[in-house]
Amino acid sequence: MEKKSILIRATPSPLDKFTVAEAWKFNLIHNNSGNVAFPYGLIRNLTSSNVKVDSDWYGHRLPSPDEVNERYSHYILPMANDLGQHFESEMKRLTSYISKLKIPVVVVGIGGAFGTSDKFDTPKPFDSTVKRFFNEVLERSQTVGLRGHITAKYMESLGFKEGSHFRVIGDPTLYNCGRDLDIKPFELTAYSRIAYNMTPTAPMGSLRFLNRLAVQFENAEYIAQDLGDLTKMYSGILDPTFSVQRESIEEYPNGLRDYPFTSGKSSMYLTAPSWIAAMEDFDLSIGTRIHGNILPTHAGVPTVTLSFGSRLTELVEFHSLPHVDASSIDEKQDLRDVLERVDLQSPVSAHPGNFDNFLEFLAENSIENQYDLPTGANVREFDRLYSLVTPMEPVRPIVSCKSVDEVAERLALGQEIVAPRIIEQKLRMVRLANEVRQLRPKVRSIEEMSDTERLKLMRTVIDVMEQTF
Repeated sequence: MEKKSILIRATPSPLDKFTVAEAWKFNLIHNNSGNVAFPYGLIRNLTSSNVKVDSDWYGHRLPSPDEVNERYSHYILPMANDLGQHFESEMKRLTSYISKLKIPVVVVGIGGAFGTSDKFDTPKPFDSTVKRFFNEVLERSQTVGLRGHITAKYMESLGFKEGSHFRVIGDPTLYNCGRDLDIKPFELTAYSRIAYNMTPTAPMGSLRFLNRLAVQFENAEYIAQDLGDLTKMYSGILDPTFSVQRESIEEYPNGLRDYPFTSGKSSMYLTAPSWIAAMEDFDLSIGTRIHGNILPTHAGVPTVTLSFGSRLTELVEFHSLPHVDASSIDEKQDLRDVLERVDLQSPVSAHPGNFDNFLEFLAENSIENQYDLPTGANVREFDRLYSLVTPMEPVRPIVSCKSVDEVAERLALGQEIVAPRIIEQKLRMVRLANEVRQLRPKVRSIEEMSDTERLKLMRTVIDVMEQTF
């Protein structure tokens, strides 16, 4: 039987070989290592003796549309909170690319960054982009998989219908566990091993609370996720091309002198299997990141998500993940009090129904899979192949390196990546300064125009922009 291939938009497959420097240089985690979570189960359960699954490394290894049409049977896109202005440019590029494909294209688990109480009764500036994207995808698949009920309300506001155009499936990560989900019991002690995670945009009180946990519990460990965290942990370098929002948040670990780094009690994982395996040794995971808690749940570890915004809210509700409102948490709160507000076993009862619903989604899109195979060593072809791979080690802070040679190597690699970016940024600033200088006479001439002439100019500019975009 001829082996067929599926292309998936994702971080590198756990079967792919890549380095930390490559993950940084090419942004293979797409800004956040949480993105290794939701493609993993798909890669693992679509791989078989006659099906090969290739990752496009989030576009770094994306073939031309003609090559994809010739080499692959499907293009599958596990997605995250990608409905919004922050993703609009990339969504336009994806739409253009998909329009050239003649094979099935399936979107799995897309959501948006909306207000939790948004009624979606007024248009959003990115509506037309989302409509075009969904229409192109739905010409090549039966339904789109959505993250949760808030995203479903948004899609309904655009005229799409549940059952006909989309199905709410949640996040696909946990379906890799099979139909049954087990969470081990937990009793808090001074020596409990706690994994905690943080988001720069979370309410400040919740960040202070999490920082205090690190000091209160000697076995607490910070699990970093941002690409900016990776560069600092690996080389101690701030990459000038990344978002600097976190650098201004005092409550977020943003310097190598911050406790999570100086203590050596921090790590970052670049593949899902290594992350899940590491989490099995923890007693509890808590924090403001959804995949920072979903992957421990996958490992059978109790979790508490400090939830804020629609991205987290619709997922914790769909999967019945233990959660509390992050805005209700402050630095004086006791962890025991937080734990009393949740049922750590709540995901267990919700999981079987969600799992069956997900398999129905795959079936209606004609995606053959192995999700319902029993668990166990080498039952799946992926597991056999992964047993031949050396698992990727977590990234730990450069300040905790014991080898001078390793420190030197990390610094050299970081400098090689960042130096050209700093030079390009400085050249860009010089070009911008020159453009501003050239525009000053034109600005003065506009200021001297009459109101009628200025209005006519504005209409011309609007016409040009509409034709361009």
